[in-house]
Amino acid sequence: MKQKQYLRSWGTLLSLCFCLAFSLQANEPVLPDWLVQVKQQKAQQPEQMLLVLQQQQASYGEWNAELQVQFLLQLCDVYESLGKHQQQQEVAERGLALLGERRDLTTIDFWNNLGFALEMQSQYQQALHYYLQASALAAKLKAEKLHIEADINIAAIYSIQDKFQEALVLLKSSYDRAVLLKDPEILAYVNAELGLLYVGLGFDKEAIDFMEKAIEGYDALGWQKDKMDVLFNLARSYSYLEQYDKAMQSYDQLLQLAVAQQDQANLYFAYLGLASTSKDNEKLDAALAYIEKAEQYLPGLQSTYQNSMHHYEKALIYRELGQISLASQELAQAEQSLSKEENNANQSNQLWILNLKARLEADSGRYQKAYEHLDQFFKGYHKLRNKEHELSVEKLRLGFDAERQQAQNELLAKDNELQALRLQEAERKRQNQWLWIGLFGCTSLVLLVLLLWQLARRQAQLQAQTLEKQQSNQAG
Repeated sequence: MKQKQYLRSWGTLLSLCFCLAFSLQANEPVLPDWLVQVKQQKAQQPEQMLLVLQQQQASYGEWNAELQVQFLLQLCDVYESLGKHQQQQEVAERGLALLGERRDLTTIDFWNNLGFALEMQSQYQQALHYYLQASALAAKLKAEKLHIEADINIAAIYSIQDKFQEALVLLKSSYDRAVLLKDPEILAYVNAELGLLYVGLGFDKEAIDFMEKAIEGYDALGWQKDKMDVLFNLARSYSYLEQYDKAMQSYDQLLQLAVAQQDQANLYFAYLGLASTSKDNEKLDAALAYIEKAEQYLPGLQSTYQNSMHHYEKALIYRELGQISLASQELAQAEQSLSKEENNANQSNQLWILNLKARLEADSGRYQKAYEHLDQFFKGYHKLRNKEHELSVEKLRLGFDAERQQAQNELLAKDNELQALRLQEAERKRQNQWLWIGLFGCTSLVLLVLLLWQLARRQAQLQAQTLEKQQSNQAG
């Protein structure tokens, strides 16, 4: 009987476990087929997947909150692939607002998306803020792939801020972790970023090796959009090394892929790269033809920053052609576009414009004007360097404050641990006291039962002896 009862108990327990497992599985979001398709094909066919999402968007208000979150997350990724970073930012902010205080893997994805959208709009400090949050939460949740992705993004910001040593250390760490993870997506990504960082460090040959590995990885994945980004950087590296034929071949390969993908943004960058390389190779007529071709796709980028850099590059070409008046007109447009930027990340670009403006004035024989612009250039340069120094000092001070606060937090944590241990010890002593009281009570009860049993037994014996004597007396 006991065995059957135990079997029934184990059967009940197993039934409860299965019910719990099925209930947990039921709580996981079940995505519709069209959203699963978007997740699988967004990197390979972002334009088509955007159409799929737009077709379903009319039903957005009828969905539950989780499906709305997943829809916005996929839309973010598609906008990133298409280079629509303003839209990516807006959708990421909507997704985070919908999540509220929720902190999970989806939150990390949205933070990485928002950071990337801000980075692509030259808002580097805000981007870094979200990348750091993503990295910290991913480490806490032990989400290694998302953690590596966030750290790669942080390294990219460090390299933009000329913190090349910090960027290199972080990227090497990310590379080692990606190799252990054996994830082809992350490996391709980290190779692409290492290549870009080595370009910034001036190690172009090493950069080319990393970028070629990244291209192989993206080819294997079928991610043509990401491959095009790496091709652009690879072509620039060849151009820096004055290997103009290889640079032109890489830009031409980028152009062919952009035409096949109908990618307006990469069509622009392909023609811009061809123009820049032709200028460096002193093929100025070809350079002018390419940059005018690129200009047809410039409005589609919707970027005042890129608009400024385009006209700056065109001014350089006109100056090399000796057309100073046209060069000055282009430079004026570049300056006007740059003034519309709301962030302060373009001070170095303003200095480049001042420098070219001084050269154009000198080319026109207006040496006083040229001197004034050069004076503004040097003042701006020193101001920028002083500001960077002040930021370094402030960062150092904040670092000391942070270390002091961290030490205080550690002391407080240790004090809390000590208090918790004391409470545990007191609770343990109290439990031991109750245990001994229970044992004493049980022992006393057993002894009392034994005593009562002995008394009853003796009383029964006495009664039996008395009865026996009475019977013997009656017989006599």
